[in-house]
Amino acid sequence: MKGLMHSSVGIALGLLLLLSGTVHARQHRATRLGHPATRFAPYIDTTEELRSRFRDPKLKPDFANILRQMNWPGDPEDMHRAAATAEVIEIKLPVGTVMPFMSSRENGRPVALREVVWAGDEPVGAYEFFFSSRGRRYRCVTPKPCSNFYVEDLGPEPPKIQVKKSAPAEASLCDPIEMTITVHNNGEVPVTQVHILDTFPAGLRLHDGRTSLDMDAGPLKPGEARELKFSLFASAAGTYVNEGRAVSAEGATATASATTVVRAPALAVDCAAPEFVLLGRPIEVCLTVRNTGDAPEAKPTITLPVPAGATLVSTTEGGVATGGLIQWELPVLAPGASQKVCAVFGPIPNPGSLAFAPSVRGSCAPPASSACTTAIRGVPGILLEVVDLVDPVEVNQEVTYVITATNQGSITGTNLRLLCLLPPAQEFVSATGATMVADAQDRSIRFAPLPSLGPKDVATWEVKIRAVQPADARFHTELTTDQFDRPIIEMESTHQY
Repeated sequence: MKGLMHSSVGIALGLLLLLSGTVHARQHRATRLGHPATRFAPYIDTTEELRSRFRDPKLKPDFANILRQMNWPGDPEDMHRAAATAEVIEIKLPVGTVMPFMSSRENGRPVALREVVWAGDEPVGAYEFFFSSRGRRYRCVTPKPCSNFYVEDLGPEPPKIQVKKSAPAEASLCDPIEMTITVHNNGEVPVTQVHILDTFPAGLRLHDGRTSLDMDAGPLKPGEARELKFSLFASAAGTYVNEGRAVSAEGATATASATTVVRAPALAVDCAAPEFVLLGRPIEVCLTVRNTGDAPEAKPTITLPVPAGATLVSTTEGGVATGGLIQWELPVLAPGASQKVCAVFGPIPNPGSLAFAPSVRGSCAPPASSACTTAIRGVPGILLEVVDLVDPVEVNQEVTYVITATNQGSITGTNLRLLCLLPPAQEFVSATGATMVADAQDRSIRFAPLPSLGPKDVATWEVKIRAVQPADARFHTELTTDQFDRPIIEMESTHQY
């Protein structure tokens, strides 16, 4: 070490200040560094040169010798391993720095100088790195000009633990989320009574409903790790950040988190049926199931009750009818996907309506339902016939017209209103029939309304008139009903002479 000088006596040799007294003097003052006679090893300019000094097999015994002289309790190999791998930091040692000891040489032999004070004119450049050995933390410092080193005791190695938490990046709402927590003693001293504490974010729970966890991981030796697993269940879709914490009796603590995006299927069913069909026609109802969620639905099942009065004729593939229900079990339905099924019902004998109420359920998605209705309509059809019982007819004689309304349609005719109009060559005498005359004047005969006329039913009226002059007389008849926008007209020709 260049320029080492005892605090009481020193002899100047050029630029070198040699030490007076024994190498074990209680304190030394160093004013200059780097003399070949006292430096521990050649000077260093780079961190790689520092590392090469510590891994030099010729110097290793001298390193160990210095540490033995200082009764250092650690393992020199720990220092050498750290010198090879630890971060090396470039520093400045301020003037007045007191070093617990400093390696040097006397007649080529390694010697340890105790309580060395840097008393130079300005701070000196040095390298430092940190390491642990036998439960304690150390700092190793090496000035650049001389490669002399010292080791400073930083106290007991603090306990350390490390936590890693893993969970799937994505999970389905209906599946458990498998969590793994690994706690590792990454320090140099044992830790005891290690506990993993985990308070779950809102919406996550254990199978028994608990929303937090306290697991005993026991003691851990240095380098030892323990893995703990558990399952969580989500109440809704969303993004969950779950943070776990590990603590030990010695006060070591660590945290880790894992994020899981929980996705869920959502089902919807659309019902499509014709707005109306005519009596005697089949009805096709189609149901479309859609997955509007962001996760697959493994087993969607559609159910369609058979409406009262309807008869099932056929279904699309997979439809099974039992107990008044039709069901389809569908394959996996991916997010955004849909599937369509249909059923055909036989002709309905009477007018009315059919209500369809399909529903869908899944193994994960909540059930959904919808509804649609089809009106059953009949076809109106009224045949109006007018026949004169005498033709030709002599003037001043009477003739009877028989008026017949026949419902040839499939629905009941309602509010049937009959009107007869006489030509000038005729005059009204009397009338009878399904309804009575409501008004008869000015050659116009209006009958009271007939409320209804069922399919295949017949209503008859008779109108008696007198021929008042020769003519090709045209007896005009109009029938109106609620089912027709315009009157049904019929004329009967009678020759009068």
